[in-house]
Amino acid sequence: MNFIQRNRSNVLRGVSLFLFFFAVVSFKDSGNVGKYLPDEQVKALTGEKIDLKSITKPAVISFWSTTCIPCIKELNAINSKYDQWKKGVEMEVYAISTDDARYSSRVPALVDKKQWKFPVFTDHEKKLFKVLNVSTNPYTIVVNTSGKIVYEHNSYKEGDEEELIKIIKEL
Repeated sequence: MNFIQRNRSNVLRGVSLFLFFFAVVSFKDSGNVGKYLPDEQVKALTGEKIDLKSITKPAVISFWSTTCIPCIKELNAINSKYDQWKKGVEMEVYAISTDDARYSSRVPALVDKKQWKFPVFTDHEKKLFKVLNVSTNPYTIVVNTSGKIVYEHNSYKEGDEEELIKIIKEL
């Protein structure tokens, strides 16, 4: 084996290890199931602030950003089921944008364009991400009536929204 073939082989091995590591880190749960929502506030697009500790209904909380295509797909899927979910069960959906100052101006326009029916909040400084030890969007949790996290997932695949409502109905 000549020098070029050995280097190519080492590069491919290195790229493979990097991709494997990235997949493991990106798609693992953050270990928040069983924990309670932190004592933090988020700001609504209307300007009002909400304390996460004030959430008393079972809820789906989805962390997202305007540059995250899986996030938008998940929230579109949830939006398409939102009215049906609200008729069947007392619950709420909260979407929390993690867009920083560079992209935060895009949030209201995207929400209006998509006509999302659920409340949308912002966490520009990613305080919740840090407290919850989350590194990537989308990150979605389900909390019970006492604010305890009973389910979490990273990423999104079509149909994940059905799992969310199933868990809410079991609470």
